Amino acid sequence: MDVRMNVRRWGMAVLGAYSALAVTDWLIHSVWLGPTYQYTAAFWRPAEQMRDLIGFMVASQAALAVLLTFVYAKGYEAGKGTVAQGFRFGVLMGLLLFFPSNLMKFFVYPYPISLIFNWFLGGVVQTTITGLVIGYLYKPEWKV
Repeated sequence: MDVRMNVRRWGMAVLGAYSALAVTDWLIHSVWLGPTYQYTAAFWRPAEQMRDLIGFMVASQAALAVLLTFVYAKGYEAGKGTVAQGFRFGVLMGLLLFFPSNLMKFFVYPYPISLIFNWFLGGVVQTTITGLVIGYLYKPEWKV
């Protein structure tokens, strides 16, 4: 039995992943870390300038949704469950994306360590949730 990428389900998973990333991004950065960002305002662009550049954030989240879903689909292992695979994928991608980058931020930038730790934690939780969504929505095609 051969496993092929299911393009229709892949597209659904991309939309689900983008939605998960957008919602969790808002929860992490506006609700959870919003007060911290106000306290450390000297590090960030002014709010009006960020609003003008919001398209870059949307594009980066869309690219991440597409790439995460593509990597998941290409590495799909038959018989190992979809949601469980999505969970494992999300945790591993979170560690891959956020552990090294946040260690580098600690070295390069004078950000408070609590902020860097919360970015790491939030990022791993975010990609885990996104992986669960991808695992739930993506199903490969089976070719006999």
